[in-house]
Amino acid sequence: MSQRTGKKRAGLGIATVGTLAVLSACMLPSSEAVSQPAAAPVPVTASAPTAAATIPAAAAAAGAATLDQARVAAGRELFGSWGCTACHTLSDAQSNGAVGPSLDGNASLTEEFITARVTNGQGAMPAFGGQLSPKEVADVAYYIAHVAKK
Repeated sequence: MSQRTGKKRAGLGIATVGTLAVLSACMLPSSEAVSQPAAAPVPVTASAPTAAATIPAAAAAAGAATLDQARVAAGRELFGSWGCTACHTLSDAQSNGAVGPSLDGNASLTEEFITARVTNGQGAMPAFGGQLSPKEVADVAYYIAHVAKK
């Protein structure tokens, strides 16, 4: 074994183990990291393109009873066309990427967090701030925050 790769652990090279640690530790906040009240999902109106889209009940109670379908559609298009589906799992996008974290199942995802991560990247997540306009970043963040299963 060469000096460069180091020891192997459970069949994985050191580089692989390090990459997995980076991917699992840097992409999403833990559900304990951001304290938010538990919210039951509220179905989106029938005009939604997929049945998988839901919004938190807290958002509905705050006056956001319906989604901005134009922003959801724009975000969905960007999510698919910029290759997000290759790395991330998001049921609304019918994606099963396994490189980055699943975007479904984390109640701590907020538009603000997603905007920062898409703009600046972190770890294996590339920064898209110089490639997408602020409106495009905002649309992707809106889409993910509102359709990801909590």
